[in-house]
Amino acid sequence: MAVTIDGKEYDEKDLEPGVANSIRQVQNANAQIAQLQADLLNQQIIAQHHSKFIQDNLPETETEAPTEAADVGSPDQ
Repeated sequence: MAVTIDGKEYDEKDLEPGVANSIRQVQNANAQIAQLQADLLNQQIIAQHHSKFIQDNLPETETEAPTEAADVGSPDQ
């Protein structure tokens, strides 16, 4: 099988076993990274969806206007 590295094509049978193994490890790692990125994006979408659902479906609460303290002047008056 031919492998292209840095624009040069190599026949896998001409590579040392360690190099061929490392090529497979890099390919596996890149595939795993792509899968993890897809999973992360899906989890972010799910979290955003449920956060919006929660906000949209919370019961209405009555809010009172804040009560202002009476102005009694300074202690020196």
